[in-house]
Amino acid sequence: MNDAALAALQRSLSEYREAKRKIQLKLADLEMESASLRSQLAELDEMIERNETALLRMLLPADKQLHQPRAQNFSFDPKPTPYSAAADFGDFRSSVEQDIEAEVAKLEQSEKNSNVRFTDFRIPQAATIVLREADGPLHVSEIYRRMAAGGFEFRGQHQLITLAVSLSRSKRFRKVAPGTFDLIPEQLAGAA
Repeated sequence: MNDAALAALQRSLSEYREAKRKIQLKLADLEMESASLRSQLAELDEMIERNETALLRMLLPADKQLHQPRAQNFSFDPKPTPYSAAADFGDFRSSVEQDIEAEVAKLEQSEKNSNVRFTDFRIPQAATIVLREADGPLHVSEIYRRMAAGGFEFRGQHQLITLAVSLSRSKRFRKVAPGTFDLIPEQLAGAA
């Protein structure tokens, strides 16, 4: 009996060591992949920086490119004020970045305001419209994505589960595959 127990322990020990070795090899591969990805990110960062700099140079107004000393109160100033192109460039760059961020925020807000298609609908009503337009069965995640794109606001933490339960309880829909629903034929006829 001790020999059998000893053999079982030795077998499990060798299995554990083999499993550990496989995981260590996999970890080494992942670390190499990670280092490669970090290197690619660094190269992309450098390329982005170069392109941003070139773009900003092209966008810098012509009057900022060369400093022209100006007379003040019609008197000549023999010492022109030093001009810092780097400071103007930095100011211009931050101004452009702020403008871009403001435009992105406006577009996002506009998109949110324009997606009001399903705002006053309940789940079965909105899902019926989505499935009629799809002209065939859809997975719950695709129904969810289309409803959300149409402005439907789901409540709660488990939105996909809520949608799936609502579809399975409604008499308008039938489950044709795991997580996939279609309209029952009477509902399809109502579309015509």
